[in-house]
Amino acid sequence: MSAPQGRAQAFQVCARCSTRWAVGARPGTWCPRCHGVLLSPVSARAPAQGRRNFRWVARPASSKGKAVGPARVAAPTPTPRYDSTPTWGLRDTPRDPSAHTPAGRVEQYAANAQTFVWITALLLGLAAFAELFRYGILLYNRTRLLSPITLAISDALVYFAQVGALIVGLLALITTSCWLIRQRRLAYASVGATEPRSVRWMLLLSMLPLVRIVMPGVYLTEIVRLRAEADGDVYRELTLIRIWWAVWATSNALVVVQVLWSLRNTLQARADGVLLAAVVALVAAVSAVLTLAVMRRLEGRTLRGSALSRPTRWVIAPSIERKTTESETEQTETEQTETEQTETEQTEPADAAHADSGAEKDDRAVTVS
Repeated sequence: MSAPQGRAQAFQVCARCSTRWAVGARPGTWCPRCHGVLLSPVSARAPAQGRRNFRWVARPASSKGKAVGPARVAAPTPTPRYDSTPTWGLRDTPRDPSAHTPAGRVEQYAANAQTFVWITALLLGLAAFAELFRYGILLYNRTRLLSPITLAISDALVYFAQVGALIVGLLALITTSCWLIRQRRLAYASVGATEPRSVRWMLLLSMLPLVRIVMPGVYLTEIVRLRAEADGDVYRELTLIRIWWAVWATSNALVVVQVLWSLRNTLQARADGVLLAAVVALVAAVSAVLTLAVMRRLEGRTLRGSALSRPTRWVIAPSIERKTTESETEQTETEQTETEQTETEQTEPADAAHADSGAEKDDRAVTVS
């Protein structure tokens, strides 16, 4: 919009600076000069400049026809007060930082670790039974024919147990590594320290082949060492970890032996491989059970899940016995002294009575004479 040039049919007047602006295709809203409000368009034949196309009209409040009644006076209300002493401003309970802390992935996976370990132990036990059953079938088949149904059942049982143990065992390995990290955090927090190791490295070293034989035992031993600073007696936990460590290393070593044994293609080697697979599965099942025992032991529970009762150690306190003996001796001496005093008091009135009776007899004798 620009200033009017020539003759204009309509224009708009600025309400602030009273400048006239020609109306273009559409009426304007704001003045380009002072940014004031533009009034509605008016014809070029409007009255002289200075008169605007609006006027102020003042209307009283009663112009709508509604009668205004007298103001209502509210009744006096009682003074606001408390029925009892407010305590919302006197209690300043500190918040527990761990109460509303959202659980991370490590904590979520660690919560399911024991379930996966237990299922893995069952599947490994089933795999050991399936391999022994197959080995028995091989012995039976040396002299007799087998039913196709029996062979199908044996194959299905072996495949189900081995594949299931492999899948669930992998999940158990991941979740137990997370459980180990969580226990280390709790152990370091109990002594007022933080975890010095990286979470990623611990997960990696706990799951890599060959390395996982050594590092989980190291991590568990560090947890027990930290608890020794607070409890002092961790001999049973340390012994259980060492037993588990030996079985765990044996189980991994047998897996390597089984892989190398499977490279042999003779019939006798294959038959012996079935028996070796049964032994490997059985040792792995024992290792899984010991893993569950270690986990629950570090949580203060038994293998069945009940609370672990600590043995009571009775210690002889010689100082207390001496104090008790001395107090009993003093009490006995006091009782003997009180008894002697009582007997003395009873003897003195009797002697006085005898003396009085003797004096009376002498007086009577003198009177008679």
